[in-house]
Amino acid sequence: NGLVRKALFIVGPTAVGKTDLAFKISKITRSILISADSIQVYRGADIISGKDKSFTTYLIDVLSLDQSFSVQDFVESVRSIVKKSQKEGRLPIIVGGTGFYIDALFGRIDTLSIPPNKALREKLEKLAIKELQEKLKKLSPARFFKMNKSDINNERRLIRAIEVARVQGPTLGMSEPVFTPREVLIIGLRTSMDNLRKRIAERVDKRLKMGAIWEARRLFKNYKELSVQLKKASGYKELFDYLFGKISFEEARKKWIISDCQYAKRQMTWFK
Repeated sequence: NGLVRKALFIVGPTAVGKTDLAFKISKITRSILISADSIQVYRGADIISGKDKSFTTYLIDVLSLDQSFSVQDFVESVRSIVKKSQKEGRLPIIVGGTGFYIDALFGRIDTLSIPPNKALREKLEKLAIKELQEKLKKLSPARFFKMNKSDINNERRLIRAIEVARVQGPTLGMSEPVFTPREVLIIGLRTSMDNLRKRIAERVDKRLKMGAIWEARRLFKNYKELSVQLKKASGYKELFDYLFGKISFEEARKKWIISDCQYAKRQMTWFK
């Protein structure tokens, strides 16, 4: 505690054990937990996203399934929660693997003041990754070449970068940080990719046994109204494809595992 002035971060790839460690620390420290997960914000997206409600955690179950949740929403929510925790004398423990959100808390991205452009997004979502890359490169070479390999191959990140570049032009700005690196202690968890693959496969099977298909069917009834963020999330996308009849159940299971493994690799690249 003497090392930490404002917050503790627990970061790392999916399935590495971040939540378990956060709960253990929270038991022995006067603290509050804050989730840095872009899917667990949705009420009703429970089993597939792997929510654990053993402890009260902020930014879980805060949105309806049709709402969007931007990085700006996340940062301002955390800013407000941190102020509350400071008044109560509690240590904020921020746990999650969405590196984009973590970056934003340190002011490392410049998109916070620019609202989503729904019409533009619908148009851009029809383009291939390479087409999005070329479009961004023309709009803002500086922004394009600043992106890491993971971001440059991520459709959602490219679309957001194009959205921002159309407003800001080719220059890069900075958002006001919630923290500076010296104000926090960051614990990064890691393990071998082989171990992660095993843990991810076991976790997917566990969630299927818990009723992931039932949850997917319930959400699928209102598929058109679901946020794009949720439709494309790992686990949800694959099970929705199964319910559309595009793939078999076993293919959906395998693709879900592969999707989580690919996400874990991108997370480890980002955290390096």
